[in-house]
Amino acid sequence: MMREIIYSLPNQISAAVGFVPDFSFGRKKYNSVLICGMGGSGISGEALSALYPHIQMVSNKDYDIPRFVDRSTLAVLISYSGNTEETLSNYRQLSKRKIDAIILSSDGKLYKEKALHKVKVPPGLPPRGALGYLFAPLPLIIHQAHLIDSDPRNELLELAAFLVEQRDDIEKIARRMSKRFIDKIIIIYTYSSLFIPVANRWRCQLNENAEVLAHCNVIPEMNHNEIVGLGRPRKFSADTLLVFLHDPDAHRRNKVRCQLVKALIKSELPDILDVQPRGRTALQRMFWTIMLGDFVSYYLAVAVGVDPMRVDRIDQLKKRLAKLK
Repeated sequence: MMREIIYSLPNQISAAVGFVPDFSFGRKKYNSVLICGMGGSGISGEALSALYPHIQMVSNKDYDIPRFVDRSTLAVLISYSGNTEETLSNYRQLSKRKIDAIILSSDGKLYKEKALHKVKVPPGLPPRGALGYLFAPLPLIIHQAHLIDSDPRNELLELAAFLVEQRDDIEKIARRMSKRFIDKIIIIYTYSSLFIPVANRWRCQLNENAEVLAHCNVIPEMNHNEIVGLGRPRKFSADTLLVFLHDPDAHRRNKVRCQLVKALIKSELPDILDVQPRGRTALQRMFWTIMLGDFVSYYLAVAVGVDPMRVDRIDQLKKRLAKLK
């Protein structure tokens, strides 16, 4: 089933374009956006923030909301299940401050709450499998809220068409690539702000679908700390796979830094995988690479005999938390 869910990403995007009606925001002017969401629900907010860096946007991943949030902030609460306790806590705090909130969910407690506007998405998926449903409404919402000028509808539909055209090739590449990940410690690097949520998505999908511990970081930040410890303890060097997610639009100095990092560590960490995205636009390159990582995590799970639908520890943690209320 997970394979079919991943394959459905472009279909989700094209369908979700129709989920957002013509919302009325009146003449309200917002100075910032707060996106509240955890895990597979929250990654859509990270992607939005990276795509629109000119907007003051915060992706919130805790029980409390930042103190700077006021009535000039538009809040978007994303919980696929509608029962995420951190996001419900965010809702209560936003409500007390009388901050405009939009709810994006399939159902649950959150969807039953009052909000400025609501967007309902189809139920029945693991949150990490609903990325298309949870991302596509977001650019439409911020457009209607007068935060971006151009209507993103056509760009989203073009993205869906592009992924339909590419997905069979993406899956083939991922099936081959996944063999490199077997029995490896996986470290994912990028050198672009746009691709930080992409690297994070790869990490999360490898964690949940394939039940492997993966790490990610970004250049240039890792050049100031992590590069010193990279490859230690040395006894694990032969079992480490470094994955570099490239972005042709990255800062030229970060491109240089990436090459220098690889040259510096290659003798100790020779297993390096370079991922070059396809796509005409930043949005297409972002989601091409996300879909590739999703398929890699699925085929790695198949190779190591893991059920990619199960997340037992998350389920157990939620049950134990519920008992402590």
